[in-house]
Amino acid sequence: MFPHMRAFRSSLLIVTLAAAAPAVAPSAAPSETPKSDASVEAELERALRYLQAGEPARAAELVRSLLPRRDTAEMRNLLGNAEEAAGHLLAAAEEFQKAAHMDPTEAHLFDWGNNLLRLRAFEPAGRVLAEAVKRYPRSARLEVGLGIAEYSRGQYDDAVRSFCAAADLDPSDPRPYVFLGEMYGVSPDLADEVTRRLALLVRTHPGNALGHFHYAMSLWKGRADPAAPVDLGEVERLLKRAGALDPKLALAPFRLGALYFDQRRYAEAARALQEAIRLQPDLAEARYRLAQVYLRTGEKALAERELEAFRKLGDQQATPAPPK
Repeated sequence: MFPHMRAFRSSLLIVTLAAAAPAVAPSAAPSETPKSDASVEAELERALRYLQAGEPARAAELVRSLLPRRDTAEMRNLLGNAEEAAGHLLAAAEEFQKAAHMDPTEAHLFDWGNNLLRLRAFEPAGRVLAEAVKRYPRSARLEVGLGIAEYSRGQYDDAVRSFCAAADLDPSDPRPYVFLGEMYGVSPDLADEVTRRLALLVRTHPGNALGHFHYAMSLWKGRADPAAPVDLGEVERLLKRAGALDPKLALAPFRLGALYFDQRRYAEAARALQEAIRLQPDLAEARYRLAQVYLRTGEKALAERELEAFRKLGDQQATPAPPK
């Protein structure tokens, strides 16, 4: 794995949580809360319409104006959702925190922890989510959030355990498995646990392209014992299946090309890497690998062309070591 991929993985996990977490619909305050009246209910409905119409700032302003008449955890959570949707993450964090302190439901704690992750405040996010998991040990999404906080702080074994717990809590949801797939190789002591769950994902979700890809990489690169034999034929089959399931997944032909290169199957490696570059022209590692293939086959002009393309992509973080 190239050195800069670790930073890429960390950012990918955060982005994926924000994209994958189910949207928590702001809940209006119950109709029998203190100081409840018809006018407040009508205004809350209007605020929700603003949110649904993509006008979160107007929703936040309206909800804030209602707080003197009804200040409940649900109102604070609704305000937090509006501020977050408006891009005001710090203001949202304050409201989510108030909501969680007033009424520490699973949803309120998740919203607070997820907001802290979006702020990249990983230490406080970890504290919030660890406490939330103690209160709600059956919540898969809390375990996922905790895993992201742990991973981002370098607590890789703890992160793998959290993602495994999430996968076990809700085996029908492929998302925790995909987080595990992004972590192959970072926790050697738990590598077999990761591989076992990715195998389950492939069995239960046979149409999941990323599941096949991550399972292949876990078998190939994520072994607890690096000296243990690998069924490279199975790795090849899984990578091909991933590419067939998602023809736009450039990583599948890229890794196939690397596999073929290691096996000195240079013609197949060249075709796979060319396909990866066609799908993702800025995939610098594929350019570098293809250059190595051309060097092995004596096509020096083509190798120099790919090396020049690699240099132009500006991958300044690290220069990959030539493949063995």
